[in-house]
Amino acid sequence: MKIILNSKKTKETALWLFFVGPIFILFTMFFFVPIISGIVYSFTDWDAINSDFNFVGLKNYIFALSIDTDFVASLGRTFYLAFFNVVLTNVLAMLFASALVSNFKHNNKIRTAIFLPNVISMVICGFIWQVMFTKIIGKFGVATGLGFLDRSWLGDPDTVLFSILLVSLWYGVGYVMTIDIAALQSVNESLIEAASLEGANGWQTFWKVKLPVILPTVMVGVFMNVSGSLKMFDLVFSLTGGGPGRASELAMLNVYREAYQFNNYGLGSAKAVILSVIIIAITIFQFRITAKNEVEM
Repeated sequence: MKIILNSKKTKETALWLFFVGPIFILFTMFFFVPIISGIVYSFTDWDAINSDFNFVGLKNYIFALSIDTDFVASLGRTFYLAFFNVVLTNVLAMLFASALVSNFKHNNKIRTAIFLPNVISMVICGFIWQVMFTKIIGKFGVATGLGFLDRSWLGDPDTVLFSILLVSLWYGVGYVMTIDIAALQSVNESLIEAASLEGANGWQTFWKVKLPVILPTVMVGVFMNVSGSLKMFDLVFSLTGGGPGRASELAMLNVYREAYQFNNYGLGSAKAVILSVIIIAITIFQFRITAKNEVEM
């Protein structure tokens, strides 16, 4: 009996090593090791070129948070853009989902049109909209008499963040919308019928019945949207390059420039760690809020 049990356990271990082992090795090599090495380098003055470096303790962190005003400003712009991006993306996605959850003739075509930008690379989207802002929207404004469109959207510090937000909404609303549609379709019809019999109108039914039921699913889209907004890089890099000046330089672009353009890899790693800690803290806070609401329901 003991031999049989040992044989079964050996077989399970062999299967685990066969299926999980390769993934675990790849995960360690390409995810865990870079994270640890990045944290280690954040305490050094390594320039990513020479093999020699010195440990400088918390100097990089102190410099990034108290002396480097460009990084602090980039964090402020990141939070500002992330807030409006998350709020507007999820509100618009829920509005589209509520309108498109029912079946009608052109339902699938409209869903596809809204979701289509998400299948394009964010870098490509940046270049597409760069042409739109610089060569098409202005001419369209002149042709239609809409003078407010004929301006330097990407060259004006007052409008460049709005331009990035507009493209981000165009790109991301469709993906969150599909999550919301799936959530709305999963609501039990008997709950809606019961609310209708009680005299609830459409808004009351959505707010009191549908939203509490779909909230955990909706929060998945919110989590992904928050993380993506705080880590936004490729769109800004291809659309504005951080300009004009540093008016649209977000935190991830500041980290990239510090590490790979200015060759301050140690300082760049410290900035990346700071941003990662902020994202993790916000994510934990979101999970706690969501868990609390689920318990209350």
